[in-house]
Amino acid sequence: MAIARVGGSREPMPAYRWKLDENPSRGVQTMIEPAPSLIETSVKGNGHHPYTLKVETPNKVVFKDRHGRIKPVAPFFELWARVQDSDGSVVKVPVTAAFLEARGTSLKHLRFTVVAANRKAEARTKLASCAAIARKVFSADNYKTHHLDAISPHTEGQVPLVREDAPLPLGKIRTYKPNGDNPSCQTRLDQIRLRFIPGKGDAYGPPEASKAPASPLPPGAFAPAVTEYGRIHKMTRKENRILSSDTPWLGYNFRTDNAPKWPTPMDSYDGARVGSGNSWGLIDDTCDLVITAEMAVDGVAYSAQARSMAGPPDFAPDKRPMYSIRDELEDRDLPPAELDPETTPVEVLDLFRRIFETASLINLDQRRSWALDGNAQLLAEPDGNDPDWDEGLTPRLGPKSMRADDAPYASLVPEYTPGQGDTIEPRSGAHDRLPYTQVVQQVHARMCDSPILRAFLVRDPDRVRRIIRPPFAHVAELPKIPGVQPDPQVDFGDREDLKDITFRDPRATRAQTYDMRMPPYMRHSMGVPLSVTRRQYDLLMKYLDKLEGEWRHTVQPNLIDDVTEVSS
Repeated sequence: MAIARVGGSREPMPAYRWKLDENPSRGVQTMIEPAPSLIETSVKGNGHHPYTLKVETPNKVVFKDRHGRIKPVAPFFELWARVQDSDGSVVKVPVTAAFLEARGTSLKHLRFTVVAANRKAEARTKLASCAAIARKVFSADNYKTHHLDAISPHTEGQVPLVREDAPLPLGKIRTYKPNGDNPSCQTRLDQIRLRFIPGKGDAYGPPEASKAPASPLPPGAFAPAVTEYGRIHKMTRKENRILSSDTPWLGYNFRTDNAPKWPTPMDSYDGARVGSGNSWGLIDDTCDLVITAEMAVDGVAYSAQARSMAGPPDFAPDKRPMYSIRDELEDRDLPPAELDPETTPVEVLDLFRRIFETASLINLDQRRSWALDGNAQLLAEPDGNDPDWDEGLTPRLGPKSMRADDAPYASLVPEYTPGQGDTIEPRSGAHDRLPYTQVVQQVHARMCDSPILRAFLVRDPDRVRRIIRPPFAHVAELPKIPGVQPDPQVDFGDREDLKDITFRDPRATRAQTYDMRMPPYMRHSMGVPLSVTRRQYDLLMKYLDKLEGEWRHTVQPNLIDDVTEVSS
């Protein structure tokens, strides 16, 4: 599985990697540095297919071309085979033309099927005629560039969102001629590879999707169903207004009674937060991709699959996410992490460093204002600005969230922001335009230092237990009746004072409200408050238990340089 990122440049992004810089004068920070990259070379020298590959390491990392266009991240996919040795062991070997010939087959008998799809509109309307799907089938010796031009499947009487005469360009796919010039190269250049080059990052719509008013309200706030007079902006370029008008996607509204309420968040389409909330019928050229390789050897069929997702550019490539796809997969597939005196302190330190890198990108003032306003709407509070409307709730959900009355959760923030009152909107000044944002970055920056983090965890472990938002419970742990039967408790042994800390139930209204527990006010892709993964949470809680006992004076992080490839 690989992540692609759209970009308007014809030059794909070379590879780079993360590097941890612990220079004392700069503090701990993640940096990026060039990495060995596969570079395309036209065999005929005319800039067209067929292409071959060579390995080069750029002198520097540049994310835009000379015209200022963003370079797409275009991942490569290598084909490998699992074969059995004479001793019975199974090993992985690269698939090359020579490998196929040795087994009585050839490149022309190796078939690739590539399916790219954008199903965002289909996911809401529940109609395949609102999807955009491209499918290409070709052999491994077909070195042409295959354009993934998508159309909408439909039956008699259905109007396709994307017509055959005006397809949606979802990118390109190509294979490469083997390069045998440097057989000693660490990267096998004679190995069979494909490359997915994603789209430009454009928006497409029907003829009606030309210009529209933007909501004058802050991001996340909803405007009443009246004519808006906000900033007028262009939604699509003229040449991109190619979609059909008479489809359910144009005019779709998640507020209507019969509209499907999935996926969430429901308001993430163009038009959702302006006026009546009707969709302008726009889609973009991001997509999911499935690559299937098939061949037959001695009458036995073999196949392999790979996947890719094309998303937006990474505008903070030197910042690591607190919660990555890798964390999600490990949380789903691996057993609970085991404590280890050598690796656990390093894992926890790395988690807190990633939390700081994520926090350094967040406008916490805006997130807090958005979240507290949303809490009042969710709980039908008529006056969300009343500082005491959430009296008796802990953590606080209204204007006193992250203020002195939000004890024991709020501690340093009230001290560092004495000029802030119990309000939803921050009181900005000449030297503190974003007061909450500045404080959270200062607090988390210190936690990137190993001795300081360890001292914090040892000094007040119960504060850490309360300040970290628990993840969702496992499905088997959820109560049958949400909000009536109690949520499953986090296991803290015989600690009666911690019995109120429970895993969350996404069906319960209280679990959908935002508060200052870490990560504060951040939204999960499901439209609910974000947390660390269950695996991360359990590891951190077990680590705190150890630090209170046998590891208190003995276990220290043994730092290692971690270098990770992050581009193609």
